Amino acid sequence: MAFQADQQQISFLLGKKIYSIPRNQRKYVWKADNWKNLLEDLDFLRGTGKAHFLGSIVLNTLPNPNNDDIEYYEIVDGQQRITTIVMILVVIAQIFKERDEDALFQGLLSYVQTTNINNNTSCTLNTDVHTCIMNIVSHVANRESPYNTMQLLITNCITNKKQDDVIEECLKYFYENLSNRDTEDVASFRNSLISANYVNIRTTDEDAYTVFEILNARGIDLENHELLKNYILRYTVPVNNVDIARQAWKEELENRLGKNLSSFLKHYVAHKYGISGVTKNRAVYDTIKRNTNIAEVNMLFDDLKLKAKYYQQIICESNGQGEQISEIDRIFKFMQSNRSLLFRPIYLSLLHQNELGKISEENLVKVLKCIQYFFVCYNLISKETSNKISEGVQKYAYQIENEYSQDVLKNFLQHLRNRMPTKKEFINTFKLIGYSNHCEYFHDSKNKQRAELALIIHEQIKSGRVEIPSFTIEHILPDSQNRENAGIGNLMPLEEHLNGLCNDKPLNEKIQIYDRSSFTTVRNVADRYRDNVDNFKVETRSKIMAEELYNEVDRIVNAI
Repeated sequence: MAFQADQQQISFLLGKKIYSIPRNQRKYVWKADNWKNLLEDLDFLRGTGKAHFLGSIVLNTLPNPNNDDIEYYEIVDGQQRITTIVMILVVIAQIFKERDEDALFQGLLSYVQTTNINNNTSCTLNTDVHTCIMNIVSHVANRESPYNTMQLLITNCITNKKQDDVIEECLKYFYENLSNRDTEDVASFRNSLISANYVNIRTTDEDAYTVFEILNARGIDLENHELLKNYILRYTVPVNNVDIARQAWKEELENRLGKNLSSFLKHYVAHKYGISGVTKNRAVYDTIKRNTNIAEVNMLFDDLKLKAKYYQQIICESNGQGEQISEIDRIFKFMQSNRSLLFRPIYLSLLHQNELGKISEENLVKVLKCIQYFFVCYNLISKETSNKISEGVQKYAYQIENEYSQDVLKNFLQHLRNRMPTKKEFINTFKLIGYSNHCEYFHDSKNKQRAELALIIHEQIKSGRVEIPSFTIEHILPDSQNRENAGIGNLMPLEEHLNGLCNDKPLNEKIQIYDRSSFTTVRNVADRYRDNVDNFKVETRSKIMAEELYNEVDRIVNAI
């Protein structure tokens, strides 16, 4: 396989060459997003010393049918880009023509049409699919054409509206964006376009298609963060700040987040743009790029660095050894240990509003605690799935970040409250929690985890503490007696050394041991049943615990 590949400018691509588009290729499909990106890119790069890069264009060299001085190529890969470039140059030529800028007008004609040694003129782009392009070029190049405005050109040259509607949209888009500029600015834009770079790959016959397949073969795709890094470094201004930006990316994103960088970008997109579920290759990068004007790249980078700092806190990797852990960090640690990812976009928005001074530290703790308790009630105890609430979380993450108000925050908390089961439903589910080494039904790690979480949250509510020390599960009544004694109402957190003293003692003998515990819930049981141990009922305590947990979520929601 023999081919040539070199980097060239568009001015080289469109000189003394005719390009044909094979019938088997799709029609022109670029839309406003593609045109907008190209327009903004070319505008932004003017005066920076950088040129836009269009990627690779694969061409199949054709035999010369007329034995003239023209080179003939078939476009294997690059149809969308070449067609767009030709139409932009047609628009610019029409603008110069309308303004009687004859020198500028004449200077462009050689890019959109080619004249051979016999003085025969052809359109640079030859396509059987959109034949209107050749017709438009012919009339634009003709000073005597009666179609002397863009609207007349479109009306009279585009006769197959169904086939060529996208060509009409493209011409209108660039005409509307360029015709309101002064002539000097239009000429400057023209220079930016014809100075754009591309990799010119030329070969013959089937070799061209082999090259195309190789270039487009499925391999190891670039990660979203790699694409985003390249995008930011490319458009960082001023140009001499690129090395500084590269180092900042490494230190403040790659080193800070490590393997969590990809998940950060997904959650960033959800909180910033209200878009979640972007799991396909390039989807995160494409979303950020689509929502960012290239003139705003520096601001985007600053925001990414700021939110990466928040994310480091959320995933519990921001505290050094020996540092005192805040109440906020303890909540994040709890959520991290229970593999809760759903609320991370919300956390990014809340931490940002806290830093902006719109949410006080006190209220931030309350909101995070409410999320934590909701997570326990909804996911861990009621066993509901997160996908039922993901849409709402995405919605409020965006609103808290971009449209923050006290009402937005209250609506979010109420949204959580509305998705809670009813108190009756919750109590019935809560009573099903249990753990026991003696009851096979409750004897597994998942039951133990649910029981421990319920005991932790209940202790937090009753004691007011966030940090709960390690404990073992104490059965108030011996769980070896019956299955009911494996239920949550019969369970308490107790220090291991005290638990070892209890064994299978009756409750009246355990009271003095419970008095020595640091756990509020344990001492409360001792105080409540010190003189009437016969009144202890597992089901009654289960209901009380469930009500206290359920009511605490209500209290926090209403307190914000």
